[in-house]
Amino acid sequence: MDRRIDIIHGVWHTILQRGIAGVSFRAVAEAAGVSVGLVQHYHPSKGDLVRASAAAMIEGSSTAYRAADRSPLEAIRHLVAHAIPTSAPARDGVVIWHGYLAASVGDDELAALLREAKAGQERELARHLSVVVPSTRLDFVARSLIALADGLSARVITGELGGTDAVDTAEAAIDEFIGMTMKRPPSM
Repeated sequence: MDRRIDIIHGVWHTILQRGIAGVSFRAVAEAAGVSVGLVQHYHPSKGDLVRASAAAMIEGSSTAYRAADRSPLEAIRHLVAHAIPTSAPARDGVVIWHGYLAASVGDDELAALLREAKAGQERELARHLSVVVPSTRLDFVARSLIALADGLSARVITGELGGTDAVDTAEAAIDEFIGMTMKRPPSM
């Protein structure tokens, strides 16, 4: 296996075990089973290490999304609900993502990376919504549905809601939006 992948996995493991503040060359090297020097060889700073692992998470999600053959409605449901954890591995991914969100407060490059990922999700969702419903406010609707899912996701990782209940809520909101827009004529 590529040692760079081991290092990325080491970052994720460290975030899960110690939080984003616990990411250090030593902790990642230990989790990845590599030397501190190798981690520093590929990532000269902690910020670079965190950004590279965030980019890998985003790319992995994007690759999996593009590989799936979905109808527009299935794509809408996935784009809204994919970040709501319904399993332990999915919960881990959401916890790691929230770690990146926390770290982005002090890292403009990481914040830009996360903003672009969310903007891409929003554009893709609006694109699929345009196939299913007549509306001129698809950017607003896409942003609203993503915000709803993000909020539900946070409630799942704190244990307030179960993942299935949260996904059901997100899907009900999608159905409600689609039903409301299908009943009225498109705006002129």
